[in-house]
Amino acid sequence: MKIFTKKNKFHLGTISLSASFFLISGFVFYLYSIDFSPLILALLLFVYAKFFRKIEDLPSYIDLLLLTSIGVIIAFFTTVTFRQSGYAIPAIGFIMLVTFLFDNLELALLFSIFISYLSASMQGGSFDVGISLFCASLSTALLSYRLRRRLQIIRAGVVAGFIQFFIAFTVENSQTGFSISSLNLDLLRICLINGVASSIVVIGILPIFEFIFKVVTNISLLELSDFNHPLLRRMILEAPGTYQHSLVVANLAEAAAEAIGANSLLARVGAYYHDIGKVIKPHYFVENQIPYQDVHKRLKPSISKLIIINHVKEGVELAKKYHLNPRIIDFIHQHHGRSLVYYFYQRAKELEPDKEHKEEYRYPGPRPQSKEVAIVALADTVEALSRTLEEPTPSRVEEMVREVIRKKFMEGELDESSLTLRDLERITQSFIRILNAIFHTRINYPKDESPNKKSPNQKES
Repeated sequence: MKIFTKKNKFHLGTISLSASFFLISGFVFYLYSIDFSPLILALLLFVYAKFFRKIEDLPSYIDLLLLTSIGVIIAFFTTVTFRQSGYAIPAIGFIMLVTFLFDNLELALLFSIFISYLSASMQGGSFDVGISLFCASLSTALLSYRLRRRLQIIRAGVVAGFIQFFIAFTVENSQTGFSISSLNLDLLRICLINGVASSIVVIGILPIFEFIFKVVTNISLLELSDFNHPLLRRMILEAPGTYQHSLVVANLAEAAAEAIGANSLLARVGAYYHDIGKVIKPHYFVENQIPYQDVHKRLKPSISKLIIINHVKEGVELAKKYHLNPRIIDFIHQHHGRSLVYYFYQRAKELEPDKEHKEEYRYPGPRPQSKEVAIVALADTVEALSRTLEEPTPSRVEEMVREVIRKKFMEGELDESSLTLRDLERITQSFIRILNAIFHTRINYPKDESPNKKSPNQKES
C-alpha cells in the first residue's frame, strides 16, 4: 500500500501541445505516405502507462511528447531523408537515452515497442525490421540500466548490435535454412555500426539531454561524487564535522536505497550535498563545534532558529551558484521537509509558555518528493540521534531507528515520497544493520606488564 503518490494534472496548454504534435506528425506522415498507426499506438501506450499500469515516476506529458518526437525524427531522417535501411534506425541509441535519463525499465519497454513498430511501418510493415529492432531495444534497456562507466555503455551497444543482427539474420533465413554462404555481411556491418555509433553518440549528448529534461544520470552522479568538487572541498575544510556526518548519512542512505530498489547512487550523492549550506556558518552547528562551545546559549531561540533553518536556503543558493543538477538541489531543499526545529522550539516554550510557537519553528518545506530524498531525510535524523545514545547497544539502536521512522510517518513527512510500508520496514532493517556495524564493540587488549619489556628508546643488540 502506498502512502501517497503525487499526481500530475492535465492543463489546457498540455492538451493543446499534444494536439499540435499529433496534427503536425499526421500531416508529415500523410505527405510521405507513412502509415498513421504508430501515432495511434503512441497514444494507446501513453493511456496504458498513465491510467492502467500507472507507472511510477512517469515523466511529465511534455517530456513524453519530446521523447516521442525524437523517436519519430530519428526514424524519419534515417529512412526518408538519408534513405537508409530500416535496420540502420538508431533504436539502440534512442532506448539507451531513455533508460539513462529516466532510470525506468517499464518506460524503456514502452518506447521499445513504439520505436520498433514505427520503424517497421516506415519499411512497409517489415516484420524482420520490427522484431530485430524490438529485441535490440529491449536488450539495450536491460544492458544499460544503471550503468556507471562509459566503457560499459559502449559494450552494451556492441552486444545490442550483435543481438539485432542475430534476430534479423534468423528471421530472414527461417524459411530458406541457415548456411555460411547466406551470411549477410552488409547487415552485420549496419547492425554493429548502429550499436557502436549509438553508444558513442549517447555518451556525447547525454549532458545536453540531462539539462533539457532536468534529470541526472549515473555518469554525472559519479562526477559529482568526486571529493575534489569545489563544494565538497569547502565542506571538508570549513565544516569537517558536517562532512563526517554526511559520509555516514551517505552510507545509510545508499544501503537503504539498495534494499528497496531505489537509485542508491543518487541517494549517496544527494547525501553528500544535503547539508552543504552549513559551510556558510559552520560554527553554529554542533558537529563543527570542536571543542564543544554552545554558541546558541547567548542567543534568543528565535535567532538560533533562523540560523539553523537558513542553512537550507543558503545551501540551495550555493548549489545554484555551482550549477548543481536540480535533482541534487532537491535533497538540499527537501531533506528537512516541514519538520520542527525541536531543541529551540522547546527553549522558546520555556521562555514564553503562553505563546504558540509550533508553526514558527518549522522548516518551510517542501516535504520529500522522491524515495531517495525521503531516505536521506530519515538517515539524516537517525545519524544525528545515534550520536546521543550513551550506550548504543543493538536493542537501543533498533528502538531509536523505529521511533524516528514512526514519528516521521505519523507527522506526514513521508506522504509525498511514494514510499510504501514495506519499503519503510526494509529501510529500518538496513539502518539498524549499518548502525550496529558502526557502533560495534571491541575487546580490551591487555597491557604488557612484563618486567623484561624494553623501553622505546632501547635498541636491539
